[in-house]
Parts: sequence; structure tokens; C-alpha cells
Amino acid sequence: MSLDIEYASIAQCRPEHVWQVFERIELWPRWASQAIREVRWVSGVPWSTGAKFSIEMLKPMAFKLTPEILEVEPPTYLHLRGKGSGVTGEQYFFFKWMPVEQTTELRTLQEFSGAPVKLFGGKVKPAIEAGIRNLFSRVAEEAEALARGQASA
Repeated sequence: MSLDIEYASIAQCRPEHVWQVFERIELWPRWASQAIREVRWVSGVPWSTGAKFSIEMLKPMAFKLTPEILEVEPPTYLHLRGKGSGVTGEQYFFFKWMPVEQTTELRTLQEFSGAPVKLFGGKVKPAIEAGIRNLFSRVAEEAEALARGQASA
């Protein structure tokens, strides 16, 4: 059994602004302090294929993952796979420019598997979705502010 999640939102800025905010992994706990304890790079050149970071989660259950970057095309695409605490997670992030609307769609597809997921599966899905929603909201908010600041400079 796996747990599949898909979520999307919109930012009123370009993908470059979204990426400039999203890539600052040290800020992720600030944006989701109730769910993320710490995020830090552990090997490789940040944001390059093969680089790894550690993320300690508090919710929906306490666990630690070490995602590896499998593919990355800043500022529009990221593919990660991480393992830890009996959980395997695969995540895709897309930051797609929507020229007609002059916005960026932030989209993620995520799949989690492992014994804890089998045990808690559906019970933790709403909490994971809420965490992603909060993270995307904060990234969009800061990316939009960054875009406004660059436009007025």
C-alpha cells in the first residue's frame, strides 16, 4: 500500500521567484514549524543530481528522511527520492509558468510507502496535505514579495 498525494496552487510571479524561495531549505521549518523540525544539506553540491539533505518531520508522525535529488532543472522541476524511519518517499515538484495568466502553478506529486504508511496511511494523509498546502502558501507569499521588490527596484 502506498499513500499518493497531489496538490497544486498558484503564485502571482514567475518560476524564478518561486525557485529562489523554495531552494532555501533552511527556511522550510520556519514555514511549517509544527510539522518540520530541521532541514539541512548532508552531501553533494546543493541542488545538483545526487545531492542529499536531511529532513526531520514532527507531523503527521515523527520521522527522518534523507532525500536524494534524482533530477533537477531549476527553476521549474525537481524529483526527489528519500528513505528513513521505515518510510520511502518519492516527490516531484513542478513550477510551471502560465503566460496567459502571468502566474506560476506550483504542483507536487508525492508517493509514500513502508510499514508506517501501511499502519497509518489514510489517517495521516490530511495532515500531509495540510503541510504541503501551508508550505506552498508560504513559498508563494515570499516569492510574490520578492517579485514585487525586484519590479520596483
